[in-house]
Amino acid sequence: MIKKYLGRILVGFLLTSVFIAWERNTIKLPLLDKLELIAYDARLAATIPEKAIDPLVVIIDIDERSLVEEGHWPWNRVKLAKLVDTLFDVYQLDILGFDVVFAERDSSEELELLETLAAQTNDQAFLDRFQDYKPHLNPDTVFAQSLKDRQVILGYYFDKSITRSTRTGALSAPAFEQGTPFYDMLTLPKTEDKSDNAAEGAMIEAVVTSFTSNVSELQENALGGGFYSIPSQDDDGILRRIQLLEKFDGAIYESLSVALARNYLLGETELKTAINEEGKEVVEGLDIGTGVVPVDSQGSTFIPYTGRAYSFRYISATDILNQTVKNPEDLQSVIGIVGTTAAGLIDLRNTPLQPKNYPGVEVHAATISGLLDAENSFRARPYYAASAEFLLILLVGTLLTIFLPMLGATSQTLTWLLSSAALIAGNLYLWSYENTILAIAPLLVLATGLYMVNMAYGYFFESRNKAKLSGLFGQYIPPELVDEMAKDPEAYDLEAKREQLTVLFSDVRGFTNISEGLDPKSLSTLMNELLSPMTRIVHDNGGTIDKYMGDAMMAFWGAPVSNENHASAAVQSGMAMLEELGPLNERFAAKGWPDVKIGIGLNTGNMNVGNMGSEFRMAYTVLGDSVNLGARVEGLTKEYGVLFIVTEFTAAEAPEYEYRTLDNVRVKGKDEPVTILEPIGLKEEVSSAEIIERDRYHAAIELYKEQKFAHAIKEFELLEREFGERFVHQLYIKRCTHFLDEPPATDWDGVYTFTTK
Repeated sequence: MIKKYLGRILVGFLLTSVFIAWERNTIKLPLLDKLELIAYDARLAATIPEKAIDPLVVIIDIDERSLVEEGHWPWNRVKLAKLVDTLFDVYQLDILGFDVVFAERDSSEELELLETLAAQTNDQAFLDRFQDYKPHLNPDTVFAQSLKDRQVILGYYFDKSITRSTRTGALSAPAFEQGTPFYDMLTLPKTEDKSDNAAEGAMIEAVVTSFTSNVSELQENALGGGFYSIPSQDDDGILRRIQLLEKFDGAIYESLSVALARNYLLGETELKTAINEEGKEVVEGLDIGTGVVPVDSQGSTFIPYTGRAYSFRYISATDILNQTVKNPEDLQSVIGIVGTTAAGLIDLRNTPLQPKNYPGVEVHAATISGLLDAENSFRARPYYAASAEFLLILLVGTLLTIFLPMLGATSQTLTWLLSSAALIAGNLYLWSYENTILAIAPLLVLATGLYMVNMAYGYFFESRNKAKLSGLFGQYIPPELVDEMAKDPEAYDLEAKREQLTVLFSDVRGFTNISEGLDPKSLSTLMNELLSPMTRIVHDNGGTIDKYMGDAMMAFWGAPVSNENHASAAVQSGMAMLEELGPLNERFAAKGWPDVKIGIGLNTGNMNVGNMGSEFRMAYTVLGDSVNLGARVEGLTKEYGVLFIVTEFTAAEAPEYEYRTLDNVRVKGKDEPVTILEPIGLKEEVSSAEIIERDRYHAAIELYKEQKFAHAIKEFELLEREFGERFVHQLYIKRCTHFLDEPPATDWDGVYTFTTK
C-alpha cells in the first residue's frame, strides 16, 4: 500500500519541509510573506469591532478652514500659546500632545527691531521697559510659558537614515536609562544594508542616527516628550505595527502615544518580561497601569485599529481659538492631539483597513485609545508563536501527506475543505477571543499545495494509467470498469490465470434465412443495431465482451474486475437482452426487416482467463471446459424450444432467480451429465401461477425419470391444456411415447446424451 503512494508521500514531505524551512527562517519565500500580510489584513477587516467613537481621545485638527481663517502654517507661536491656553483654561482639557515638532526658533520682526534700537540707545527708561516686555514679545517664550505647569507632551521624530547624523533640538527624559535590566533585552530591528560595499541581501541593525526635536526652551517647559516617527511599516508599505519604545544613545525612549496615555493615567512605564524557548529573559509587554501591552523584542506592537479613517472626533483648531466649539464638553478632561488634515500638510498612511488617505495622527489616536484599555485592545504574537506554527505545519503536512493519497478525488476535496475550514476557525478563535496572532497563510497554502499535488497526480498519472488500461481492456469492458481499475492499476494485467467466472454465449436464430433476405448493407446495419444494445446491457452489468463471431456474441463476468456476484450479473444480463428484443423488433419491422430471436446460454465454473493467441494477434479471452459447456448450452436452446438456458452451476450461484428445470444432459465432448435450466425471473417478481405451473411441470419430469411414461404423458398433456403449449412439453411427450414402444435399458439414469454440438 505504501509503495503505491510512495511518490506522492515523498513529494508531500518535501513540500512540508519547504514550509518548515520558511518558518524557521532558513529560506525566504516572499510570496508566502505577502500572503500572510494579506491574511492579517483580512482578519482585521473581518473582525473590526463596531465601537463608538472613543470620547477620551480628541484630535485638534489644523484643517483647511483653520489655515484660511488663521493663516498659513506654521503659525506664530503666540497663536499656538493661545491655542494651548484656550484648551486648558476654557475647555479644561486634561492632557495635550503635539504630532508636530518645533525644531526652529520662531522669529519676530518687531522684537528684532526693538533689540536693534536697544543696542543703539542709552535711554535707561526704554531699556528697562524693553526688558520687562521682552518675554511677552518673544514667541518662543510666550509659547513656553503656556506649556509650563500644564500636561503637554511635545512630539519629535527619530531618523534611521545612514546618510544623516544631525541632532536638532532637545530630547525629553528617556523612559529607561542604559544599565537597566531592560536595556539589553530590547533589540534593534534589522534592515537591508544598502551601502556601496554591502553584499546583496546583507542585513544590518536599524540604528537611530539622528533626531529632530523641539527647541530646548519649549521642551524644558513641557511635561515631557515622545517620538511620533512611524518607521515600522511592512515591506508592502502597509502600516500594521507601531514603535512604542526606541533605543537611542544608551537609553530607551517612549513614543508620543505612550507618553500621553501614561501621563493621562498618572501611571509609570514598566516593562514585563518572559522566558523564551531558549531559556532567555525577553521583553514580553509594556504596562502603564491598564494591563500589559504586548510588545516584541524591538519595542513594537500591532496597532489596535478601531475602523477606517476619521473614526475619532475631530475639532477644528480655529473653532478652539475662537471659542466656537459646538460641544465644549467633548474637550473636557480628555486627551487632545494636535495634528493636521489640511492638504499639503496631511501625513497620510497606508493601513490594512484603508490603503490610502489614513491620517497619521489617527494612528496615534488609535494607539492611545488601545493603551487606555490594554487588556482588550492589543493582539500579539507570543514568544511561543514560532514553535506553535512549526508544530502546526508539521502536523498538517504529515497528516495530509499520508492520508490524501489514499482518498478519491471527492474525498480529497472534502478533506481539504474541512481541514482548511478547521484551520481558519481555530485561527479566528485565537485571534478574536485570545488576541493571539498565529500565521494562517502557510497552513492554508500547504494544505492547498498538498491537495493540488494529489489532484494533479490523479489527473496526470492516473489518467495515464487509465489510458493504459483502456488500451488493454477498453475494447472488452465499459469505461466505468476502466475507471474502477484505474484506482489500482497494479492489480490488473493481461497475464493468464485461473478464476471462477460466468460465460455467456448468444446466437441469432435463423441467421441464414435473415441474411438471404437482406442486402449486405442492410444486414450489416441490422447486426450493428442488434449487437450495440446487447453489448450495452453486458457493460451495464459489469461484463466483459470477449468477441463477436458473425451473428454470435461471447461475454464473461468476474474478470478483469473481480465480481463475487458474476453469475447473478450474467443472468440479469440475459434476461435484459431478451426484454430488449421487443422494442428492437418493433424498429426492425418499421424498416421492413424480419423479427430477430436469439438463444442465450450461461455456464459458471473455473476458466483460464488472460491474453491469449499468437505472435501475430492476441486477445483477452477465456478458455477451458467450462467455456465449452457454455457454448454447448447455448446450442441446446433450439433443442428445447427456449431462448435462455443456464447450467446448474450458474443457478446455484444466482439463487435469487426462479428456474424451470429442462433436463439432465450429456453434451458432446463431456462424460459428466449436467442439469440445464431456464430462468423464469426474480423470485419476488414471479407470479404464484407461474410457480404452480413450474412445480407441476417438475412433477411430470419426475414421473418421466421414474419411467412412469404413460402417467407422465397425461401430466404433460394436462399442462398443455391448462397452461398452454410449450415446446418442452411436446419434447417429453415424444420421449415418453418412444420409451413406451422401446423401453430404456435397465441402467438408464434419465440423462439425455447429445451426439452433436
